[in-house]
Order: sequence, then structure tokens, then C-alpha cells
Amino acid sequence: MVKFRFNLVLIFFIFLLPSVASEIEINASATEINYGAPGIAFVGAGQNVTFNSTGTENAESVLWDFGRDISGPNTRYSNLTSVSHIIYAEGRYDLIFTAFYDNDYYEIREYTLFVDYEERETNIVNNEALFFAIAGSELIMSLVLGYWTQQIRKDKIYL
Repeated sequence: MVKFRFNLVLIFFIFLLPSVASEIEINASATEINYGAPGIAFVGAGQNVTFNSTGTENAESVLWDFGRDISGPNTRYSNLTSVSHIIYAEGRYDLIFTAFYDNDYYEIREYTLFVDYEERETNIVNNEALFFAIAGSELIMSLVLGYWTQQIRKDKIYL
């Protein structure tokens, strides 16, 4: 019976814990943004992106970790609930948001931001000229290699 009471108390605290800390949500917003799966967003380089956190009313403090300097020196960390950055560098940004509560309790949320992470199509104006230039240089190199191979066999010079 004691074991049953302990399990009942443990289940009670597990259900009580989320209601004390509240549910944290983070999101990013910009003028042109495409949302992937939950927690993933795609934006263009040079856009002003605002990161918001909700559900942190009971938190003593918050911390954003952008993984690297996001829009200049000393912009990797922030302790504000709403942060705006103009992001110029292309790539992937793995954001970690942490809300700290009483009694050394904290909650972590992750968010991934892709900035202009598309391959751009490059057009080569003279495809045929490039092909013939590469093919011609390979032909010349093959003839030179063949000539030197013939000379080595003829003179019987071995390394």
C-alpha cells in the first residue's frame, strides 16, 4: 500500500509540474518567412527576424542562445523575451531558448532557422565552348602522356 501511495504522489507532481511552469512556445516572424515543421523556419538574408517567447510569465529569467553571433559582435546571447535581429549571413542557426524558474527548475526549447539555404542556379553562357575547351585539353594531355610512355618503353627506363 505504501508503494501505491508513493506512485500516486509521484503522478500528482508530474501532472502538477507543467501547470506551475506553464507551456513555453517560441516562434520567429519576418516579412517573408516560410515555416517548415514545428520549430523550423526559412527566411531570406538581410531580413529583420523577431524571435518571441510566450508562456514565460512565471520565469525568473530567460536566455536565448543563437549558437553563434547572429547579426554582429556580441549578439549570440540575449536575456529578453522578444529579440529582433537582421540576419545577413546565410546558413543554419540552431537556437536554444531556456526559461529559468524557482528551485533550479528550467525549461529548454529548440528552434532551427535556415537563412537563404537554397542552391542558386548558375547559368554558364557558353556551355559548348566550355565542353570543347575541356575536351581539347584532355586530348592534348593524353597525347603528351602517350608520347612519354612510348619514350620510356623505347629506352627501357624504369623507376
